[in-house]
Amino acid sequence: MILYGASDKNRQLRLGKTYTLAAALAIFVFVGSTANSAAQIPPSPAPPPAKAEPTAPIDQLGRGTPRGAVMGLLKCSEYEDYETAARYLQMTPGQDTDLVQRVKELHAMHQRFKGNIALLSDDPNGTVEPGLPPGQVRAGVLTVGSTSLDVILVRVDDPTSGKIWLISKDTVARIPELYAQMESEAPTRADRIVPAALSGRQLLGMSLAQWLGWLLSIPISWLLAWLLTFFFSVPARVRSKLRRVPFRPVWETRHGMPLKCILAIVLHSLFVYLLEPPLLYRVYYFRFLATLLMGCFLWLLSTITDRGFEHAVNRTRAQRRGGESILVLMQRLTRIVLLIIAVVAALGLFGFNVKTTLAGLGIGGLAIALAAQKTLENLIGGVSLLMDKALRVGDFCQIGDQLGTVEDIGLRSLKLRTLDQNLSVVPNGSLAQMQFLNMARRSKLLINQTFSLRIETQAEQLRFVVGRVQSMLDQHPEIEAGTCRVRVMNFVGAAYHLELFAYGKTGDWAEFTAIRQDVILKIAEIVEASGARFAAPTQLAYLSRDKGVDAQKANDIVRRETESRASDVFRFPGETRTGTE
Repeated sequence: MILYGASDKNRQLRLGKTYTLAAALAIFVFVGSTANSAAQIPPSPAPPPAKAEPTAPIDQLGRGTPRGAVMGLLKCSEYEDYETAARYLQMTPGQDTDLVQRVKELHAMHQRFKGNIALLSDDPNGTVEPGLPPGQVRAGVLTVGSTSLDVILVRVDDPTSGKIWLISKDTVARIPELYAQMESEAPTRADRIVPAALSGRQLLGMSLAQWLGWLLSIPISWLLAWLLTFFFSVPARVRSKLRRVPFRPVWETRHGMPLKCILAIVLHSLFVYLLEPPLLYRVYYFRFLATLLMGCFLWLLSTITDRGFEHAVNRTRAQRRGGESILVLMQRLTRIVLLIIAVVAALGLFGFNVKTTLAGLGIGGLAIALAAQKTLENLIGGVSLLMDKALRVGDFCQIGDQLGTVEDIGLRSLKLRTLDQNLSVVPNGSLAQMQFLNMARRSKLLINQTFSLRIETQAEQLRFVVGRVQSMLDQHPEIEAGTCRVRVMNFVGAAYHLELFAYGKTGDWAEFTAIRQDVILKIAEIVEASGARFAAPTQLAYLSRDKGVDAQKANDIVRRETESRASDVFRFPGETRTGTE
């Protein structure tokens, strides 16, 4: 054992404190060096933010397209907002040009402008025209006397509005020259004839003379259209009278009215062009006339297609090939398609974006298709029904428990006129999924009758009736030979039962009932000639004198049965024997 003194304990305490301080110093140095090294590591660079693509500025004045620039200039000029209208003109660099004055001069010469603004491009890039560099478009021509000026639109890059279209500086530079030449012109003959009270007063940008001419041009155009149609038909009328054949000009048919309307609209457009209304009014009014003209063309096309469908339906009915119902359905669908074309074309003529409209119609059509599934089911059912030629208008058929004649097969339902003259409406979707009987397609109808002769009829009489009826059926002109027969079925009770089986050679129900009546009457004559009679429902009753039950025999039977049971000789089925075997 080793013993330590006090001095040794003190030494150990000092050594423990020294070790503790050294450990704490080492931890401090380690933590400090770690933090310093972490601070010296360069941080990883953050990814740069994505650069937002600059959006093209939108011009508030609508100068982004050639058509928009010209229409905007015309609107501002008509509203006498010349300050804004001047922003549609290109300024010549280095020259102090009064653009407001140029706009006023240009507006004063609007009647001398020749061109169709509706044909200008609505594309921001414009169109490439022969004789012009890219970025330039010819809007029209200003003509004053013998001097002409091409109105050129040029695409420029505006710092605030982006790429826009303006009236070119070359065109703007020549406006004063044409305006001065117009001011120096002598008054025309029309100006000298029209009173100053009508030509000097203005109403909505037009003189009273122009308003009066516009109102008078409407009846005059219609009258001239009627006269032209009459003169066009004179040669044909003369030729028909010389040949002594009936003649009906096209103007007196269903095609005459749309043709007269087309002629009247064309003549009215010519009068309006000669009246030289303000250019902006001219643009919108010609759009309206173009819409009317397009509607009249579609009206004429509709009458032509209707005439063609009616001719096809009549020919199909005459040949009895069937299919007239599907022709009627196609006629209705054609009218719907023409109406949709008219609406879309009218929207396009009035400046609406037809592509957006068609896209909207597609999305709207999808929504309507989802919302109107039953209607589409009926439509598809009607088309499939007509394609299969299962039913036609005029067919006599049985649908469910209803008998009647088909009056109409529409896009949604079938109309059936029942025997009591009620009108039954059956949806096409339901009709395509149910069974029905078309009785109009039968080439022959069955006569299946049963009649009875009295039991007292002798065998020779029975043979006579059967033979004569069979001979009558074979010789009948309206009965199908080879399939008709009459047979004795059986004799029940007090009668002989005979069955008649024959086909009438017709599919019409009214004719069939007449044939069946004739056959029944001839059978009655044959039975009457044979001396036999038809049997009526009878019941036989047998009358006799009965002594009743024999008491002696009954007592003997009871006694014998009792003895048999007691002797275990006889037992009933299922009865258990109690005795020993």
